[in-house]
Amino acid sequence: MNISQINAFLLLANGFNVTETAKQLFCTQPSISIKIRKLEEELQTTLFERINNRLYLTPQGKVYQKYASQLINLIKSSSEHIRQFDDPSKGNIKFGASHFVGVYLLPKIMVQFKNLFPLVNLSMDISSSMQLIHKLDTHELDFLIMSDHIYLDPNEYKINTFLIDPLVLICSPEHWLARKKHCKFSDIESENFLMKPNHSATRDFLLDKINENNIKIKNTIEINSLEGIKQGVMHGLGISIVSKLSISQELKYGLLCEISIDDVCFDRGIRYLYHKGKYISPATKNFLSLLQAKSII
Repeated sequence: MNISQINAFLLLANGFNVTETAKQLFCTQPSISIKIRKLEEELQTTLFERINNRLYLTPQGKVYQKYASQLINLIKSSSEHIRQFDDPSKGNIKFGASHFVGVYLLPKIMVQFKNLFPLVNLSMDISSSMQLIHKLDTHELDFLIMSDHIYLDPNEYKINTFLIDPLVLICSPEHWLARKKHCKFSDIESENFLMKPNHSATRDFLLDKINENNIKIKNTIEINSLEGIKQGVMHGLGISIVSKLSISQELKYGLLCEISIDDVCFDRGIRYLYHKGKYISPATKNFLSLLQAKSII
């Protein structure tokens, strides 16, 4: 088994045909077939099946695709880290972030980091929590920055909570709540609550907190966008509970009002995490140190 065989397998697995794969790897079509055959012989299994002159992954091929991706990503990471070892002011940092963190917190920190280390290339992937964890596990990303609501095994991951993010109640300036500085949850349980749909980490966090405190939300309107939720609240569609990080501009210009809830706390932690045992490059350590410096815990 060698790297060229694995690269050929991954290109074919990702939808390239034999001709395109040969061009990508600067070799002939017969040599691609030979690489795949030798790889299958070594693994003692069939990775592809041909149907109507097209290649499709077998069940075994789908399983192997994950491991092959990990191998190639590890090799790329090792090369990058070796190049960065002597000079932490250069290199590449690839990380993932959940939506509210990636949009509302990290751009400011990335600007500060680039001012300090202009030759380091930054790449941020904003995706759902489950997609991010998958990409971390396949070594596509060096580390993640996300909320602490999703459980991750501390025996497998190095986890560091560096920030507390309060989720706050918001309403439009014309809403009756805007005349109050605080309320109890029972005062608002009959209001229209704007929330993200199922499978949102923020929604799960809110509902868990609500259930823990034996309170209820009677009317919900689902909007699959934080910006959509903010616009809905501004226009009087309802109220919502959102990350305070995400509404600083709207509060500043009086487009939204923040109301304190006396009997329920919706604070959550923001953390960075990576696999235990993973080599962290000097450039990445500098970035994580800058994150840690922003701590308000």
